[in-house]
Amino acid sequence: MSRLDDIKAAYDNIQVPVELKERVLQSMERGKKDACGEKKESGKTFAGKSERNQKKGHLLPFVRAAEAVAAAAAVLVISVNVSPTVANAMEQVPVLGAIVKIVNFTTYSDKQEKKQMEATVRVPEVKVIGTDGKPLTRESKELNAAVSGYLDKIIQMYKKDVAAVSDGEEGHEEITSDYRIVTNNERLFSLRVDTVIAMGGSDSFTKIYNIDKKTGKMITLKDLFHEGSDYKKRISDSIKEQMRAQMKKDSSKAYFLDDDQPEWDFKQIKDDADFYISDNGELTFVFDKYEVAPGYMGLVEFSVPTEKLSDIVKDGYLQ
Repeated sequence: MSRLDDIKAAYDNIQVPVELKERVLQSMERGKKDACGEKKESGKTFAGKSERNQKKGHLLPFVRAAEAVAAAAAVLVISVNVSPTVANAMEQVPVLGAIVKIVNFTTYSDKQEKKQMEATVRVPEVKVIGTDGKPLTRESKELNAAVSGYLDKIIQMYKKDVAAVSDGEEGHEEITSDYRIVTNNERLFSLRVDTVIAMGGSDSFTKIYNIDKKTGKMITLKDLFHEGSDYKKRISDSIKEQMRAQMKKDSSKAYFLDDDQPEWDFKQIKDDADFYISDNGELTFVFDKYEVAPGYMGLVEFSVPTEKLSDIVKDGYLQ
């Protein structure tokens, strides 16, 4: 019997509307990949992950990630923050390189009381300013298009789900999506978008956008390392080492690793892995709920010690 089988008793087996859930998760996966400008890989959708999750039976009740929409009836609200004071408070001016700041945001909010469906999605607007003090228009547009495109897919998916639920029926769906700045140092600016989809149980997803202040452009994980280096293996080996250490120390923790069903085991980070640089200057990875661990573990993060990567990382990215 595996560790995960031993822990199954701790899960709440809540029945989820399968067709609705799969449509939601497929839309999320397409949105994440489209936002990165990458080709979709056949068979690698959240629906596939959902099937695995159902076999392991680890959906827990949804814990609200944001306050519910304060509306007495079905309502659509688009609110825009245009306060210079708020915008300036969000900005942290770096010493060198470009300035990246959130200058505005809109909030999509909808509540369908009779259908028991609601959504709250905050969409930020980011401006990239070059070292000469002039806005980098193209870079700003590319970043905002990626972020708004990703979040718009979530909004459109929710609207389709609302339309698919007939009057008198209950959809039992709640979506919340919000953003925060997780890195803003001399070299990098990282914007993190967290989304929770609740339908009986819940699924949590993260998308992180990283901007190199030296160029003002979005970068991916491979851009941090010298060409030809074995960064994916080194990072993955470090994460596996941490997983094993945590499970050995704390029996309540479990990861998809060294299980009696190896096809589900975590093997290696993906090319489009979500990462940021922590306050300690370490490369930190965020994994979606169910991606590398049972659902009760939620979103999980691992920071890779810089000394394990110092000989292959490009100058200026890690401390």
